[in-house]
Amino acid sequence: MKINRITVFQCDTPFKNAFHSPHLLRLSAESIIIHIQFDNDITGYGESAPRLYVTGETTASVAVLMRDHFSRLLLGQEIASVNDIERTLCSLEDECRKNDIAAYLSALGAVDIALLNALGKSLNISVSALLGPVVRDAITYTLPIPILPAHVIRELPRYLAGIEFSSIKVLMEESVTRNRERIELVRAIFGTDTQISIEANGKWTRAQAMENLNRLKEFDIVAVEQPVSSGDLEGLKKIRESTGIPVIVDESMCTLSDAQLLINSGACDMLNIKVSKCGGLLKSKSIADFALSRGVDFQLGAHVGETNILNRAGQALALVSPNIAHFEGFSSFLFEDRRGEDGLTKNMKGYDFAEAGIANHSLRMIHSFNL
Repeated sequence: MKINRITVFQCDTPFKNAFHSPHLLRLSAESIIIHIQFDNDITGYGESAPRLYVTGETTASVAVLMRDHFSRLLLGQEIASVNDIERTLCSLEDECRKNDIAAYLSALGAVDIALLNALGKSLNISVSALLGPVVRDAITYTLPIPILPAHVIRELPRYLAGIEFSSIKVLMEESVTRNRERIELVRAIFGTDTQISIEANGKWTRAQAMENLNRLKEFDIVAVEQPVSSGDLEGLKKIRESTGIPVIVDESMCTLSDAQLLINSGACDMLNIKVSKCGGLLKSKSIADFALSRGVDFQLGAHVGETNILNRAGQALALVSPNIAHFEGFSSFLFEDRRGEDGLTKNMKGYDFAEAGIANHSLRMIHSFNL
């Protein structure tokens, strides 16, 4: 089947509730949705959730890359196998290198997802089947709790009634006192059986990390995610060795070479793989496979405000990965209308990227290309 049309959309659906992280306050989705059509009427959807502080990309840069470079190379491409997809993605990466474009992983990931989505439809198999043998039929979820006031945290059990999750990740700020108060409240509400990890988004200094972790140990913290800046390899190692609390890396790890460096140098205990920041499903799978070969687990993360496209892509990776520890699949809860967003389905056998997953999102067409 041959690609004959590419449409690029901006997604800026407003959130039902604001999401406050150490980076900033988010009020709406910030994604680029691409729709790839083939000459046999098969279509595929992909999503990029670019973050300037992670891969150096923005929604504007992704849209420009699609317009000025990717569309020209994609139109007319024949896709009949995963090998064809790999070849096509390599040509896009070569184009970026040739033009000295260093920030492209999230844009590449959207193409990867759309092509796998379409190929799965054409072969009448799930995307997970394209990635490898399915090793599970259910996923263990992690609930992320942003920087919220106490009265909102107290309302979470009512809001989440009927939703199953086995662990919680609490986002941190700089104040040790406020962090302790929030962790103490979360522990009191959700009990001693729930695993609690914390995330600093790389916003702590080494000294702040040590102080916070030493003061929070008593609450049985099972892991800390990105306690210091992404480039502070020695800081990650020191925190891991000094506190005894396992370290998860997020902003420090976007590529396979990043994962190899971090694991080989002893700077982490777990990886946070996000399909969008890692360049799509095929690249994410190679990172997960390397981690497995070294006995390292990973967390399947999500950028705030991802639509059901990236959520389903994450599910596909989770289903074929023996070493996944947790999956952050709660992004759809940020949106007012969640019809069609079934990202929390326990049994995902035979799922596909349903177009209904974006039917209720605010999409604005910004580019369209024809063969």
